[in-house]
Amino acid sequence: MRHSKGILCLIASIHITAGASAFALPSFMTRFSLDPFSRPEYRAKCSTCHINPNGGGPRNPFGEAFERNDHMVTPEFRRAWPDQFQQSVTTNGVATGSGEIKATMLANGQDTLLEINGEHYRLNTQTAKLEKLDPEQTAKLLETPPPPPHIIPAGKLPLRDQPTFDHFLVNVPTALPYERRQLSMRFTHRFNQPVLPIDCQGCAGVGELFGFDSFSYSSIGASYGFTRALTGTVYRSPLNKTIELGGVLQLLRQRGWQPVSAALRVSVEGRDNFQEDFTTNIVLPLSRSITNRAEVFVVPMVSFNANPSPAPRGPGIPEGEMRKHQGTVGVGASIRFRPRTAFIAEWEPRVAGYHQQDSRNSLSFGLQRTTNGHVFELTLSNTLGTTTSRAVSTGGEQFSLGFNIYRRLRSAQ
Repeated sequence: MRHSKGILCLIASIHITAGASAFALPSFMTRFSLDPFSRPEYRAKCSTCHINPNGGGPRNPFGEAFERNDHMVTPEFRRAWPDQFQQSVTTNGVATGSGEIKATMLANGQDTLLEINGEHYRLNTQTAKLEKLDPEQTAKLLETPPPPPHIIPAGKLPLRDQPTFDHFLVNVPTALPYERRQLSMRFTHRFNQPVLPIDCQGCAGVGELFGFDSFSYSSIGASYGFTRALTGTVYRSPLNKTIELGGVLQLLRQRGWQPVSAALRVSVEGRDNFQEDFTTNIVLPLSRSITNRAEVFVVPMVSFNANPSPAPRGPGIPEGEMRKHQGTVGVGASIRFRPRTAFIAEWEPRVAGYHQQDSRNSLSFGLQRTTNGHVFELTLSNTLGTTTSRAVSTGGEQFSLGFNIYRRLRSAQ
């Protein structure tokens, strides 16, 4: 009997140590694969958590639930997903002087069922209790409990099924949530040769590839989701060598009692590579989805010190040239007319403050195409600026072509 007790302690130690080792691994897929109750056919496969079998991009319902659970495997999580986890694991028999012993570890994380010479015992590692079971108790303990219903948040749809594909329409930011631990890149290009011949000398035609032969303002940026609510951003534009640093706080996600999606964006632009003429922007993107086909946006924003060098007050000087700050209310819409293609339109009228003489309110259009990892957009806009304040203040009479590329990278572990 003393020998049997030693075996029981060894089994319990192995059971506890196996669980602890799984949780200590850095990669969430390795953590799932090393869990003794994960089903072998799902181990080390990107399709376990992602829609794309090659990984990256939107997650499937199990992947989303795993992320919401902080990539931790718990007894409750195993019970909620019986298709991905076995509810019990039985070891091979071990011959001892008292007969053969088998151990069946249960996914509840606290019970181990021991079979010794045809008789069954339950070892509870939380209460340190060992009790003998009759056949009815044994069968009930091994019975797989019905899983609780899966509740998938209505607002957390795969990206290609949402009316909006990107975190920007053309220049106007959207309220689309960023993903946690997701590093993403943003590239923007604006060609400076106009294409619409409205009192235009030298507008681009077929011979100039509609402006694609002309000089372009090419900018690059990146974002990283620290949590599901907080994201950091950085962006650089060649216009005045401007660097924009900022953050995004997700306030609302349209679902249940929340009728809209909303975010708060705060950024600081610094010209000459963040050396001078700093502008602070506060932006509040608000959006309302209409099924999964369309979404409308209202985006109020304020830019402090948008005009670092206001004109001195005097006769003939427009009032807008003498203002330093700028208030805008952007409006826009996204209409998804194909599963992966959407039409985008935005308008950013200035309602107060700085207004450069002869400038127009920014107006832009675009066609977006999404894949699991990219969003590509062909744009037509009357502004060459792409930072928060310059996109608003540099509108002109002529429109030129451009494009945006948004690249979602794999989640960092």
